[in-house]
Amino acid sequence: MALFGVVPNLKAPFPGVRWDKARTKIIAKNEAWESLPAPVQEEALLLPAWDFLREGDRIWSKHIVEEVGEVETFFLLPAEGYYEVIQRLEATEREAKFLRDQLHAFVQNVPLPLFVMDPEQDRVIFANNLLLQLLELPLKRLYEGLTLKDILGEAEEVGRALLEKASFKREPLQEIVERPLGGKSRWWIVRAFPFQATNLSGIMIGIVDITREKEQERQLAEAYQELQVQAEELRQNQEALEKAYETLLQLKEEAEQRRKELEDSLLAAQRYQRTLLFRVRELYEAWGYDYVGVVARAHTYIGGDFVVAQRREGWLYVGVGDATGHGTSGALLAITIQSAIHQAILTLASPAHLHEALERAAAQVYEVFEVEPGKDLSNEGAEVALVALPLERQGHLYYATAGRGVYLLSPEGKLSEHVQGRRGVGWSLPGQARQPYLTETLPYLSGSTLFLFSDGITDQLNPQGKRLGKKTFLRWLEESHAAGQDPRAKLRYLLQNWHAWKGEETHQTDDVLIITLAL
Repeated sequence: MALFGVVPNLKAPFPGVRWDKARTKIIAKNEAWESLPAPVQEEALLLPAWDFLREGDRIWSKHIVEEVGEVETFFLLPAEGYYEVIQRLEATEREAKFLRDQLHAFVQNVPLPLFVMDPEQDRVIFANNLLLQLLELPLKRLYEGLTLKDILGEAEEVGRALLEKASFKREPLQEIVERPLGGKSRWWIVRAFPFQATNLSGIMIGIVDITREKEQERQLAEAYQELQVQAEELRQNQEALEKAYETLLQLKEEAEQRRKELEDSLLAAQRYQRTLLFRVRELYEAWGYDYVGVVARAHTYIGGDFVVAQRREGWLYVGVGDATGHGTSGALLAITIQSAIHQAILTLASPAHLHEALERAAAQVYEVFEVEPGKDLSNEGAEVALVALPLERQGHLYYATAGRGVYLLSPEGKLSEHVQGRRGVGWSLPGQARQPYLTETLPYLSGSTLFLFSDGITDQLNPQGKRLGKKTFLRWLEESHAAGQDPRAKLRYLLQNWHAWKGEETHQTDDVLIITLAL
């Protein structure tokens, strides 16, 4: 792992440098090193460890903190304060160990096969038990040392190219690979997440076994058929009742255990979704708790809806997205698109370029699903609506949409809809050229209310199987004017109407996400 960086309490006047002895090339240095005279620097590079160096009236001792091959990292420490400095270095080492322990605990708790690679040393640093179970390897193999080839087999080169690309771009990337294992071919989605901390860096790799999911479906179908046959045999043969009853109890216990394990995994995934996809703290802190209302409910434990909330240079960027699919696949796609939008916002020249965030997200989806826009047919992606609001709450606001709309309720109770076409991020039709996204502006009207929502609320069915529809919901938005200026009161009015439409006996049809902001 990368250990050379900003060391707490050892910035200046303690000179530090990392250099390649073979090439006599300095790789990294701090400000204190640059302040040394050139002759002193040259003498320090060739000085043996723990030897002393005189600079005028000052005496330094050379302390090597890391030596990998021909690359050496050292500090020049005052000889008078040697013991105190050593203690500080040890504290730094403990901090690095704490970060590694935290990373190890995180890897073990993720409910997916996961491992961490050190690109510099080309080895697996951490891996969880789910990965060992997937590879059918004993725990001792992890301690003996695992390589990328041990994990991906013949797909090693594809995986290595993925890691290099993700590390270079500093963004999550994924590939679908075929992995022969146990005499059978397995298909995996391999996703690489590069990360960087003060004393820690590397690449986290997660695996989703597509083959196992299909096999589990087949096994569940066979188990259900077998249960039906056993039930029929019980009705026909009373003499085998006791033995069959014991068998059913055992099957029930195993099924309950599997259900509990699956539920625990889904609950953990739900927590991760609220942390990543429904992160609204920035929204409340930037705009004010009394001016924001949010409701986010996944259809199952996890889903494809996500929130965009980012503050930058006097503007609050807020949006909602609805990725295609449900469950794990929808959540993974939502994370990919949300991450691309957040990263794009950080590089926008101004809010007038808001549409560039949609363009970057679309490019990410095309790359993930290997789609050539205008030539391939693809409906994988997300419907997204983005708005840039001035934190000074005056002037203009900007918006850019892809399949989702932006709705403004004036102080007089008049609702306006702003939609720039029905094409979502990542969608493609053969023979149709891809139209660019646009950024448009609206006057900032104080006293208005902004609404953003996914289509889950309008797709809700009532007990008679009738869909709520967009027209009815927009009427509710306009009627919410009577609830007052508080966006939370308007949200309560909408939810009361929605629950009355749905009824107690009807389940939630889709993911539901609504954001209201008082302007």
